[in-house]
Amino acid sequence: MEKSFKTYDFKSNETIASIGASGGVWEIYFASQVDGLTFYLQDIDEKLCNDEEIKEGILFYEKFLNKSIQGKFIPVIGSETQINLPESTFDKVLIINSFHEFLFPKEILDDCKSILKKGGMLFIEEQLAQYEGEIHEGCLKPLYLENELIAFVENCGFVLQRIVDKGNAVKIFCFI
Repeated sequence: MEKSFKTYDFKSNETIASIGASGGVWEIYFASQVDGLTFYLQDIDEKLCNDEEIKEGILFYEKFLNKSIQGKFIPVIGSETQINLPESTFDKVLIINSFHEFLFPKEILDDCKSILKKGGMLFIEEQLAQYEGEIHEGCLKPLYLENELIAFVENCGFVLQRIVDKGNAVKIFCFI
C-alpha cells in the first residue's frame, strides 16, 4: 500500500474518484495519511459500497492507527456502463484491482475522461497476466497483458506517463 500511496502523490484538498472501490478500505488508509482528501467511492454493488461499510472501515483504521481520519467519503453507485460521477470534478481517478472486472471498459474510461479536471491523472493499479488467457484467482475473470492494457487505455484517449512496478505482477499505470 505504501508504494501505491507514494505513486498517487495525494495533496491536501484534492478530490479523488475511486472506481470499483467497494467500501473504500484503501482510500480510508490514504486519507489517514493526508488530511483534507475527498473520495468519491464508486462501485456497482450497493452491499459493498455504502455509508455503513465506509464507517466500519474508518473505525477500523482509527483504532488501528490510533488517530482520527479527516477525509470525506461519498459512496456512489454506478452501473456496468456508467460511473455516475460529476464531470470535471476530480484531480485523480483511481482504478485499483478492478479494471479487469469491467464488462464495458471503454464506456468506463470515456466516463473517466469526462470527470477529470484539466490536467487530472488516471491511475490504474492492476495485476497483469503473465501469459495469454490467465485468469484472476479471486474473481475468475481474465487478466490483461501489459501491452494490451496500455494499448486499450491509450486508444480511449489517455497518454501513458509512467509505470510503477509493485512486484508480484502488479503495476500502477499513470495516465493523463
